[in-house]
Amino acid sequence: MSGLFALPPARNDQQKIEVTSMSQILDAHVPGPDSDLPPSVPQEPFTPSGFRVEGLDLHDPRLAERYGTVVLGLSPFNSFYSTETVTALCRSASVSFADVHVVLPGAPESALRHISAGKAPRRAVQRSKRVIHNMRNVARRTLAECGVPDTDSRVHVMTRFAAHPRYREIRTRIETAYRTQTPMREAVCAMTRTALAASIDSAPTPAQIEDNTPYIFAESPLLLDSTGVLARPRALFVYHRRVPVYDVVADGQVPGLTIGSGHVLSVLTDERNDRDDHHSR
Repeated sequence: MSGLFALPPARNDQQKIEVTSMSQILDAHVPGPDSDLPPSVPQEPFTPSGFRVEGLDLHDPRLAERYGTVVLGLSPFNSFYSTETVTALCRSASVSFADVHVVLPGAPESALRHISAGKAPRRAVQRSKRVIHNMRNVARRTLAECGVPDTDSRVHVMTRFAAHPRYREIRTRIETAYRTQTPMREAVCAMTRTALAASIDSAPTPAQIEDNTPYIFAESPLLLDSTGVLARPRALFVYHRRVPVYDVVADGQVPGLTIGSGHVLSVLTDERNDRDDHHSR
């Protein structure tokens, strides 16, 4: 079991979302006499993917050596995750990682933003299901084409975990922290406000933010403890922007909550064709 609910341990560099230059990464990971990382071994040249995380290209085998499992967080309602980008990202992840997982939000929580924008609940849910279903199929098909086995068990929609004991435990604790801890409440509200930004025409009201917090509650267990939920010893969760809920927990601002053992969340950047995407959600 992970240490998510133990007292916060001393922070380490792997529990911070940090994007640095390649030279800084290489300098930082030269094994010293007390290093617990395996010594570097000569690597075969590889073709860059254009996706970078933790200062390394996603094709770099050092990422797989360090983490073992990669979890791709996809946001179907974000223009960053086009069909082309999702396809390229899944292909790139499967080049260096043998264990690739994909997670997408569930329709019930995703529909809330459309309801806040004035759509009828039934139509909002139907639209959410359609968009999520399409992206899930793209991910499953791409991973299968890359030789990844049993893609159904690797491409997850959040509703799949509704009865999962670990997932339910973490979600309950996050909701409690939201009601009782100011840093968690501010982090959840910030993420909710960002998610709503492109769905409604004006700044979201406090009521709209409160109504949409289940979207953040639903995804937070995987954002904080993918190793515990997916039963993996180590995992690198990659997403296209910073995650305030992760940040405040990693910084020890929420008593009783820590990042799951072996779980690291890092920001993904897309440098293909010198892209400069700054999507808000």
